[in-house]
Amino acid sequence: MRRKYFGWVPDARAVDAVCEQLKTPLFGATPAGADPAPLPDHAYLWQASRKVLGGLIPPRDQGSVGSCVGFGTVAAIEHTLCAEIAAGDPDGFRDLAPEIVYAGSRVEVGGGRLRGDGSVGAWAADFARRWGVLERGKHGALDLTTYSTKVCRQLGVTGVPDALETACRKHPVEGIARVDSFEAACRALAAGYGVSVCSSQGFLMKRDLQGFCAARGIWNHCMALVGYRATGRAGGFLLNSWGGDAHIGPTGEGDPSSAGFWAEASVIDRMLRQGDSWAFSRVSGFPRRQIDFQKMQMTKRRNG
Repeated sequence: MRRKYFGWVPDARAVDAVCEQLKTPLFGATPAGADPAPLPDHAYLWQASRKVLGGLIPPRDQGSVGSCVGFGTVAAIEHTLCAEIAAGDPDGFRDLAPEIVYAGSRVEVGGGRLRGDGSVGAWAADFARRWGVLERGKHGALDLTTYSTKVCRQLGVTGVPDALETACRKHPVEGIARVDSFEAACRALAAGYGVSVCSSQGFLMKRDLQGFCAARGIWNHCMALVGYRATGRAGGFLLNSWGGDAHIGPTGEGDPSSAGFWAEASVIDRMLRQGDSWAFSRVSGFPRRQIDFQKMQMTKRRNG
């Protein structure tokens, strides 16, 4: 079995510092979070990606860098962007660069004080809000066309180049709010908002017949919550950043990505109550263009 790489750094003070900058820091206090209407039985944000892209967003793989906070945050934002486009937003989709959010969280927001790999979920959310996100491609001398562990680790030390900060600011994520319960997460997902989930909860790697992985062990890790089901066996779908074949077994209800797994509602609630999970809304997207999804998938497979 391949080695697992994590990267979430628990830091309650850092979370508090970000929350102090927000008018409404807790999702439950936002209009969507406080909506008294009954929740739908389920919400699967990957259905929006199928509508917008013609298929699922391809699996991501953080490789041997503890950059999961960048990957989990970007995966949540990408699903929000797809949901907004599917709902009629005129913006277009782009494959985003998690290494930029990872680097910006550590240096631009965190001040470069962390040693080794890793970051804080609140810092990544704050970077996406105050700076923004960046699409894959060549940006001056920096080639972000494909993911490179070497580049990711280097940027995690030096931060985002000034010119790329300017490019990021064209695509801010205007709405971020902390999610602290499974019910709040369901309301976020029902509104079309992806959620980054940072916690110390680990899981078995094999999915059961319904696509669920049992909670087991410790992972200081960030994943994206991109779907929930409230009836029958209640739970949420966590999208991981270890490639498309790290988890084995049936993917479960809704035909989600092979890069993730379902987890019990009570387990996700416990993860969210660790206090560093975030919902993302109002993503400033990209000019609309025709996306060759098959070509996109082939490129992702070549790059692992």
